[in-house]
This record gives sequence, C-alpha cells and structure tokens, in this order.
Amino acid sequence: MSTQTTEPRVSSLTALRAALSQAWQQRTPRERQLMQVAAWVLVISALWSWAIAPAVRTWHEAPTRQAALDATSNQMQQLQAQAQAFKKPQAVTRAEALRWLEDNIPTQLGTETRWQLQGERLSVQLSGTSPEQLASWLRQARERAQALPVQAQLQQASTESSGATSSTKMSSPASKPDASGQAVRWNGSLLLSLP
Repeated sequence: MSTQTTEPRVSSLTALRAALSQAWQQRTPRERQLMQVAAWVLVISALWSWAIAPAVRTWHEAPTRQAALDATSNQMQQLQAQAQAFKKPQAVTRAEALRWLEDNIPTQLGTETRWQLQGERLSVQLSGTSPEQLASWLRQARERAQALPVQAQLQQASTESSGATSSTKMSSPASKPDASGQAVRWNGSLLLSLP
C-alpha cells in the first residue's frame, strides 16, 4: 500500500474519534453512566450467547448423552460377546452328538432313513427325502452335533407311480416340482464326520 491511500484512512479515523469524543463530552454524567451500562449489557449478552450458553447447555445435556453412550456401549459389548460365542462353538461330546443325531434323523429325514455308525463317521442312507428337509437337517447337524458331511452320493428321484428315478447332481434346483409337476426327492447316502 502506498502512503497516499493510508493517509485518508488515518485522517478519517482521527476525525471519527474526535467526533465521538465531542459527543461523549456533551452528554451528562447520568447519560454517560447509562451508555456504559448499556455497553456492558451488550458485551455480557454477546459473551453469554457465544461462549457461556453453549457450554452450559452441553453441561446440562452431558448426563443424558452419557447414559445413552453407556447404553450403546453395553449393547455393543453384548453383541461382541455373542459374536465371540458364535465364533467359538461350544464343544459337543461324541455321546451328545450321537444322541442328537439318533433323535432327529427319523423325525427330520423320514422314517425310511437308515443310519449306521462306522468308527468316527456316521453313514446315513436317504430314501425319498425332500431337499428342504435335507438342507435343514444338515444345517442343524453342523450346528448342534458338529457333524460335518464328508461324502455325499445322492440321486434325484421324482415321485411318480412307476417309481423311476433320474440321476442328477446335488446342486440342481430341486426344491420345487419338476417340469412334469412331480415333487423331487433325494435318495442316496451321506457320510458325516463326528466330533
């Protein structure tokens, strides 16, 4: 900036100060006192609204927010404990696994289903089992008895009067009737490893 542009600003500020000083001197002592009180009220109200009021509001809301955060923290800790429990399944004894399997094979896979214990493994012979029953039973066997399928040899069999069967892969969509409107069932064998 040049000195030519700063000189008019300095002279206008000096003139403004002189005018304010003259106006102040023309006021009575009572008016001066009222103006000082009004200025202090403005300063205090500005200080209150910009600095103190937000802090007081935060201080008053802190217990409620802390309680909400504590509740959220407790809920998160419970969810974490549940996740860790799911991560580490409880050990199932071999006797418990066999008991669960023996109780649930006939009720969930059908009364024609046969099973036989072969050392550390269980052989299950399926006969006319629906895909939904098989999927549900396998999921429950894995979760409750910790029995895992090792080998599966399945054939898809449509229920019809002649009893003919058609061999297909297990991954085929068999949960609904086939094109001829007949319900699809599975025949074959499963080999499960026991805990």
